[in-house]
Amino acid sequence: MSDYEFERLLLPVLYRSQVYRFAQRLNRSKVVIAMYHGFTAADAHDGIANHEGKHVHLRDFDAHVAYLTSRFTVVPLGDVVRAWTTGALLPPRAAVITIDDGYRSIYSVAYPVLRRYQAPAAVFLATDFVDNRRLLWTDRVEFAVNHATVDVLALTVGDESLRLDVAGAGGRMAADRRLRSLLKALPQERRDEAVDRIERAAGCSASDVSNGASLYEPLPWAETAEMVRSGLVSIGSHTHTHVIMSRCEPGRAADELRVSKQIIEQRLGIECDLFCYPNGRRGDFNAATADLLKAQGFSCALTTVYGNNGPGADVFALRRYNLGKPMVTGEVAVRLSGMMEIGSAVRS
Repeated sequence: MSDYEFERLLLPVLYRSQVYRFAQRLNRSKVVIAMYHGFTAADAHDGIANHEGKHVHLRDFDAHVAYLTSRFTVVPLGDVVRAWTTGALLPPRAAVITIDDGYRSIYSVAYPVLRRYQAPAAVFLATDFVDNRRLLWTDRVEFAVNHATVDVLALTVGDESLRLDVAGAGGRMAADRRLRSLLKALPQERRDEAVDRIERAAGCSASDVSNGASLYEPLPWAETAEMVRSGLVSIGSHTHTHVIMSRCEPGRAADELRVSKQIIEQRLGIECDLFCYPNGRRGDFNAATADLLKAQGFSCALTTVYGNNGPGADVFALRRYNLGKPMVTGEVAVRLSGMMEIGSAVRS
């Protein structure tokens, strides 16, 4: 059982418990970083689009930000990094909002909420997606599977020959998860060709079928610049082509950082020193990737490793809480309280 599954199992017991209140007090000096990707105002999507809840509904995001601003002091990510590198003080119960990838829904759905609550956020752009408007490979796969013109996808990914049933919604969801899992394990140089092969097998590509593609639309630079001018939104790099850094050759990894940073700085006229690892799990980053980031002038790096961050945390391996999933009552409160860390200690 994963830590995530373990905590969900305990949620009904933990919410409003003495242990929950103890965790809040114990973690008062820790910084929590909330993680999101996309957003939606629609109650339903076509087929299996957004089947894992990656694009958080407007009403849920509003509730999350209302909770964060009422129970925490929401601060810019840069303030946290400066405090930990200079010894400056942070307010008790500091929180940071972060949003990965660069979907247009950040502006159209999330930004009005951030303005209403005056909550700062850090947005991390995959610059090939935003600058060249090339859809993220994960979205290309989901779209191709969702709109497949065949009932069975027959293809080879890596060393595996596959026959995936995509005739119904259940099969399509399972196929999407299976394909994304296999693709993440491939060397970066082979992944794009494999995604092309999936689209050919499905007989469908998001680049030539507009129906439903708006969910995956990237941010325009003009709207990004408007958010930056507001003072609420800071912009960081998420690499250029959304690569898993540890799977890249050092030269390719350095280019991904350099190109992304350069595009952001030229397009927006700002310094880009914040970074977020694509995928961001243990094994997707290491000491070598941290050295590359430091050499390129980045001040921090965020992961998707679950947890909070205490004083003295490694600023090139900051942990986050993924709130971009469907949540049951009290789940945001329990997760941000640090209950997972206590639960993990009890289990061990």
